[in-house]
Amino acid sequence: MLIKEYEAENLKECLQKVRDGLGPDAVILETRKVRNGGMLGLGSRELVCVVAATGITVKSDNMAAPLPSQLSTAAKPAPVTAKPAAVSTPAANHSGAVASAARALYGRSGGSSANHVPTGGAAVAERQPLAANQESPRPGYRQDRPAEQPPPDRFAFLERAMREIRDSLTALQREQREVHERTVSAVVSAVQPAVQPETGPSGPLYPCHELYDQLLAAGVNESVARDLMENLPDVSAWSDPARLPLAASALRDLISRRIPGSGPIRLTPNKLKAVALIGPTGVGKTTTIAKLAAHYSLVEHKKVALLTVDTYRIAAVEQLKTYSQILDIPVAVAYSQSEVMPAVEQFADYDLILIDTAGRSQKNIMQVGELKNLLETLQCETLLVLSASTKEHDMLEAVKRFSAARVDRLIFSKLDETSTHGSLLNVADRAGIPLAYITTGQKVPEDIEVATGDRLAAMILP
Repeated sequence: MLIKEYEAENLKECLQKVRDGLGPDAVILETRKVRNGGMLGLGSRELVCVVAATGITVKSDNMAAPLPSQLSTAAKPAPVTAKPAAVSTPAANHSGAVASAARALYGRSGGSSANHVPTGGAAVAERQPLAANQESPRPGYRQDRPAEQPPPDRFAFLERAMREIRDSLTALQREQREVHERTVSAVVSAVQPAVQPETGPSGPLYPCHELYDQLLAAGVNESVARDLMENLPDVSAWSDPARLPLAASALRDLISRRIPGSGPIRLTPNKLKAVALIGPTGVGKTTTIAKLAAHYSLVEHKKVALLTVDTYRIAAVEQLKTYSQILDIPVAVAYSQSEVMPAVEQFADYDLILIDTAGRSQKNIMQVGELKNLLETLQCETLLVLSASTKEHDMLEAVKRFSAARVDRLIFSKLDETSTHGSLLNVADRAGIPLAYITTGQKVPEDIEVATGDRLAAMILP
C-alpha cells in the first residue's frame, strides 16, 4: 500500500496530480484545505490537499473460500463483463475512502463489477462459462440483482485495512506537525533576542562570552557591547561546534547595521561638485584630498581641480601643488575669503573641485566660526576627517564643534595607526552621521576605500 499527499491550487489540479502520480486506480482518502508559505502564518495562501492511496488489494490467502452451498444458483453473479467503478470524487473522510475502496474491490457499488467473487483456500467457487451461442443468463437470474454480501472474515480484512490507512495518515500528520513546529522554532529563535545574561564577578555572563570580551578589547564601549550581545539570536539551540562562529557572524551583522554608510562622492553630469574637507590639525586632510583627486581623475576619468584655503601653513600649499603636478590637474590658492568664489568659478566646466581647509582646533570657537562663514559662501558638501588614532572623547568633541559649521559626512583616516577600531563604532553610533571613506595608509591613491559597515565590523571583530 502506498499513501501520498498532493497539494494544488484547486481540486481539479490536485486530482490530476493524483492520477499522474498513482494511476487511475488510486483511492482518495481525504481532502482538506491547507495554508502554505509565508512566515508565522503571514503571507500564506490557501491550497487544496488530497491524500490518496494505491495498492489496496484483497489477498485471497487471508480469506476463507465460500462453501458451494452458499453459492446458490440465484446468488451466482451474471456472466457479463463490467469495468470496476472509478472514483470520481474525493471521499469526505477516512471511512468514506475505505468504503469506496471496498466497493471497488468487492463490487458493491452500482457501477462496479458484478462478476468479481474473491476466492481463497482449497475450495474455489467456479462459474460455468456461457456457451458460444448462449445469448442470455440462466433462468431465474436477474442481472441487476445485487451481489451477495461478503462473509464476516472479509469485513475483518476491511477493518484491518482501515486501521492501516488510519495509522498511516496519523503518522503522516504527526510528521508534518513536527516539521512545522521545528520550522517555527527556528524562525522564532532567529528573530527573538537572547535571554538576559547572568551577572558574574567580572560582568555579564553571555552564552558566547568570548565575543563580549573581544568587543571590549577592541575598544567598543561597554554599553554598546552589552546592547549588541543582548540582541544576538538565542544560540542555545545551536550545536557546540557551530555556536561560536555563527554567533560571531550574527554579531558582525549587528555591528554593520549600526554603522551608517553613505557611499562615495556622487557627481552630477555637466555640473560642478564642490567638496570641502574639514577637521582638526594633523588628521590627514591634504593627503586624503590627493587620494580622492587621483581616484576621480585617473580611475573615473573626470575633470578634477584643487583649491586650498590653508594658507596658515606654507608646507600645506606646497604639498598640494606637488600632488597637482604629479596628477596633472590644476590647483588654485585663495589667500582670503573674497578670493574663494572667483577661484571656484574658473573651474565651472569641471566635474569636481576638492577644497583643502586649514586645520582648526575644535576648542577654538572663533576658528570654527570662520570656517562656517567660508562653507556658507561656498555652498559645498563638507566631509569631516577624523583620525582613528585620536581618543574617542576628542573625536566626539570634534564632531560636536564642527557640526556648528555643518558636517555632511565623516571620513575616518589613519586606520593603519591603531590596532583597536572599536572607538570608530562608538563615534559613528553616537554621532549618527553617515560615513563616506576610510583611509588605511599613506599611499596615493591606493590607501582609501568607501566606508561600509561590513568592512568596519570585520576590523572590529576579525
